[in-house]
Amino acid sequence: MLQINNVTKSFSGIFEPVLKEINLSLAEGAFCTVIGANGSGKSTLMKIISGEHFADSGEIRKNGDVAQVVQDVNRGTIPSMTMLENIALSSTKTPRFSFYKRCKNDVMSKIKSLNIGLEKFIDQPLSVLSGGQRQTIATLMALNSGGKILLLDEHTSALDPKMQLLLMEYTAKSARELGLTTLMITHNMEDAVKYGDRLIMMHKGRIVADMKGREKSQLRIQSLLEMFHKFEDQSLLRDGGENVR
Repeated sequence: MLQINNVTKSFSGIFEPVLKEINLSLAEGAFCTVIGANGSGKSTLMKIISGEHFADSGEIRKNGDVAQVVQDVNRGTIPSMTMLENIALSSTKTPRFSFYKRCKNDVMSKIKSLNIGLEKFIDQPLSVLSGGQRQTIATLMALNSGGKILLLDEHTSALDPKMQLLLMEYTAKSARELGLTTLMITHNMEDAVKYGDRLIMMHKGRIVADMKGREKSQLRIQSLLEMFHKFEDQSLLRDGGENVR
């Protein structure tokens, strides 16, 4: 369960609040995708949920620990440690050598299930992997952490199209099987429509659309794009209109 009540957030030097009285309630096991233009407040909302930022006002209620994957592959992993050590560490605070040995078969099984050949790097430091490969490992770590709430901020952004599809399918399947309450930021409209049981659109610090149930299941990419551009065009008109074509 994730409950967000009247959350507002401002930053010094920015005229308007980045978040304006956000209200959102997600039931346990819900999967909600989040879309919106750059600067709409998506990542700030994630950071407040995770505890990285504090809200100016409002309340966040959570039913468990939070696991997250962000765009920056340098966050959340330790490049000098091996793949096995990184993934094993995501599920314990007090590792010992015997712990890594016991974990190896389980970690190997998880990596092999992706079917992308990463298992050959299991004893190599993460620094030898590409950004996209490390983002994949960061996702496995988040899913392995035992957290009840999963936050994904463009977690497939560094991957090629084939890998994006594989990781998205794996993420959606794992989140469902683990019963995780998931909030996923994406700029990929196809993913926004395909995955999850709910979709919200943010614009200038507010939730301007909230689709779930039948409305979400029947949503099409073209309709979502039209809605997205409607809010952006209206914003340009309010701000002067000279850039509208």
